[in-house]
Amino acid sequence: MDPATAHSVIYDVCAFVIGACIGSFLNVCVYRIPLNRSVIHPGSHCSACGAPIAWYNNLPILSWWVLRGRAACCGTKIDARYWIVEAGMGLLFLAIWMRYGATDIVAAFIYAIFISGLAAACLIDLDHYIIPDRFSLGGCVAGFIACAIHPSLMGQTTALHGFSWSLASAILGALTLLGVAWLGTLLFRKEAMGMGDVKLLAAMCAFLGGKSIIWILPLSSLIGSFLGIALILYQRGAWGTRIPYGPFLGLAALLWLFGGHEFINWYVHYVKTNWSMSMGPMVPESMANPGR
Repeated sequence: MDPATAHSVIYDVCAFVIGACIGSFLNVCVYRIPLNRSVIHPGSHCSACGAPIAWYNNLPILSWWVLRGRAACCGTKIDARYWIVEAGMGLLFLAIWMRYGATDIVAAFIYAIFISGLAAACLIDLDHYIIPDRFSLGGCVAGFIACAIHPSLMGQTTALHGFSWSLASAILGALTLLGVAWLGTLLFRKEAMGMGDVKLLAAMCAFLGGKSIIWILPLSSLIGSFLGIALILYQRGAWGTRIPYGPFLGLAALLWLFGGHEFINWYVHYVKTNWSMSMGPMVPESMANPGR
């Protein structure tokens, strides 16, 4: 193995391990934040008996499998979602690093922070049907700062322009989803969407730009519709069953990071090309027939 390949493998492993550790911390956040508890104090402890968890029993992914899904202190069953979140975040960090790390390390670091907050917000929404402001409004502020530090995220070259475009994108995202929510309320005669979703989309746009709206909104709605129909067909839900929308927004935002932006650019170019070909050259008749 040549040195360059060895370095690449080491960096990939580091990205996965860091992501898994972040996933372990997110599990704490998802459990404690809705209960208004500190995510720092007290340290990791068993939720059943309250006993402190030793560091060697708190290793991401590994500890769950070594302990066979049982707490070492009292034998209480530990939900498999803990290691799934840890492994998922590890894979996401690895994917972000492989896609952006070679060309833009700063962007890779920023997007890693972005998907961490996004994952926590979506998991809390799944459990409690709420999206805490620290992830939505806090995400907006983080996006403004990130784009001021690294304006190329918005396709800009100065801190002021990066910040301005991020702010404008967040406002556009919020207003767009507010409009959709208003129309939904008129059609269904009940609240169609919570303000948490509106603020979450604003945070997404603060990082991803206003163009991402034309990808995130249709795709998240499509995914949500398919899931709703599946719930009804399998008799695990009924018309009017409440489904959190935040996770669908989050999934669409992730897909934007991993190819959605390129797809939209390709589609716009495709439409423009075919439109110009169908219209033909716009040349005045007198110039096209100079012999007349």
